Amino acid sequence: MAKILSSFWLIFRPIFVIFSLYLVGDAFYRWDGFSYYATFSEFLPSVALITILWNIVALFAAVLVCLSGSLLEWISDRTECKIRTEHLLMFICIFVCVGGGAWIGKRTIWEYAQTTVQMKLIVFMGVVSAAIFLTWLSRNKMSALQERITPLVWLFGIWVLISVPLVAWQTWGRQADTANAASREISAPSGADSSRPNIILVIFDTLTARDMSLYGYERPTTPFITEWAKTGSVFTRAQSASNFTSPSTASLITGKRVWTHQTYHIDGSRPVKADIESLPAVLKNNGYFNMAFIVNDHASVGKLGVSGSFDIADPAVDFFTSRNGLHETVWAFLSGLFDDKIRMYDWIIKRTAIMGRVIDEISFDSGKTSVPPEKAFNSLLEVIDSKPSAPFFAWIQLYPPHDPYLPPDPYMGMFDSSSEWRTFKSQLKAPVRKFGQEKQASIDILRARYDEFIRYCDKQFEDFIEQLKKRGKLKNTLIIFSSDHGESFEHNYVRHAGPALYEQLTHIPLVIKEPGQTEGRVINDLVAQIDIAPTILDLADIPVPAWMEGRSLVPLMRGKKIPPRPVFSMNFQRNRSLGHQIIKGSIAVWEGDDKLIHYLEKDESLLFNLKQDPDELNNLFDKDPQTGQRLLGVIYDNLKKANKKIRRSAYKSGF
Repeated sequence: MAKILSSFWLIFRPIFVIFSLYLVGDAFYRWDGFSYYATFSEFLPSVALITILWNIVALFAAVLVCLSGSLLEWISDRTECKIRTEHLLMFICIFVCVGGGAWIGKRTIWEYAQTTVQMKLIVFMGVVSAAIFLTWLSRNKMSALQERITPLVWLFGIWVLISVPLVAWQTWGRQADTANAASREISAPSGADSSRPNIILVIFDTLTARDMSLYGYERPTTPFITEWAKTGSVFTRAQSASNFTSPSTASLITGKRVWTHQTYHIDGSRPVKADIESLPAVLKNNGYFNMAFIVNDHASVGKLGVSGSFDIADPAVDFFTSRNGLHETVWAFLSGLFDDKIRMYDWIIKRTAIMGRVIDEISFDSGKTSVPPEKAFNSLLEVIDSKPSAPFFAWIQLYPPHDPYLPPDPYMGMFDSSSEWRTFKSQLKAPVRKFGQEKQASIDILRARYDEFIRYCDKQFEDFIEQLKKRGKLKNTLIIFSSDHGESFEHNYVRHAGPALYEQLTHIPLVIKEPGQTEGRVINDLVAQIDIAPTILDLADIPVPAWMEGRSLVPLMRGKKIPPRPVFSMNFQRNRSLGHQIIKGSIAVWEGDDKLIHYLEKDESLLFNLKQDPDELNNLFDKDPQTGQRLLGVIYDNLKKANKKIRRSAYKSGF
């Protein structure tokens, strides 16, 4: 036993140091992004948690190397090869270092280069050969290496010991404080008015209007929604506030523009004053029974700071019916323990991290979505059957048709019979954002999978509406159908987020169906995502608060006109929040048929006339300088006002 423990300790020390050094480097990298929206005191618990989890991985790795080394020694004793456990350990350490260097070199020098299987095999064999050669040269230096790393072992070991109580206190010691804070977030609601309508807000994540047959797309992606919308108000020119979930959902639920609520990042800060200045808070204070069924964790009521405004809020993990192997299983376990307690609790399994990639590789593959819409729909129907206090507000934010685009049969292959992009793992290898023109044909097939996913979502929405009809809940229920943002497969840009603000990313569906409505209306006026919240309040006969920057669309729904005004969409991922002024990112503004996209860092502008050029292929900025400069002035005038408010709020907050 003593020999086994001694061998394990010999192996564990260098592995522990390698993992810890990687953690230090990764922590510096993560802090650069984390500091954009959080403080160092919030970052420490994340580092402590990842330290514990990373060293659990190191422990298992050491056990695996120990067992492999023992087997290797047993074989070598019988073959007289003189290979020992320390040689295997030295090889692994050198292989990791050389391989890491090769990977960093590729990322630095050839970041966007496409690598073939043959090239990867050549690089791998080169790394293995180099590791074997260096191991042979260093075969007698293991003892010296162990002595040199001993101080690091003690240093990192002390941090591990500190991490355990820090995580425990952050996770369990502060639960009582969090619960008390949540109970104080909103004032007691006034009495319920049964004459007000029930409200169901249905958001399909990443659904672009450009790929919906409702809006003229050539593929029949939304046959039911097209028919259902004939007796509703269909807005043909609704624009999202941003091009990814966190800021756009924050705008949807607060009625504020991104530069006002200051939620810029996927793991970012909560919208300013979201606990009291949000749609659910206003509804709650006017007697509504609020429910949230949010499948995308980045749009959860906890992440948005509005949990105190909801009577029922199911966690995102409850909507998984099956899991694509280990990744969602590990994520569900970690989120159940640490969500809303430690920021970036899922750091270790993020797909930008090594462990996240490893977990994806060893997971079982899948050919259908693990987050079907019907799970969230059925959760709401179950609550409705239990007769919640009337009236109710239900916010359903689904994950499909967000990638991976994996509809079940018979939808998979409906629009493209190719065998490409049919599984979870294959789609993980699809380009993210930029891609070369030579990839367009393959991206078109990926788009077919996305369209097939939309068709599947259309059917699930049909079943949900049918269930509401059977329960007699449509007579006094207002239904708003929309999306948080779109998805791109054009302009050499795939998926969403990042600097691009083309129509595929910003043009979202918006259909509002009032109780008992039998006649439809198509509204071609330009409207904004921030208009949805005040419209809901107006239809519920609740005064729209002055802090909402959107405006009610009810006059348009009644056939009247409202004064035109600019609509904005923006991406500020490269900016720091917490009171910092906006100096980086991209902003789009629409006025009439004209649209300008401006990139702040590059001072570059793209001007399009969407009536003449709906696909945004012809940049008119130099050809029509008068319109371009006018819209550029609109952007900078409003940005200046936004930065002035940020400076003022930062001064009051002590930043």
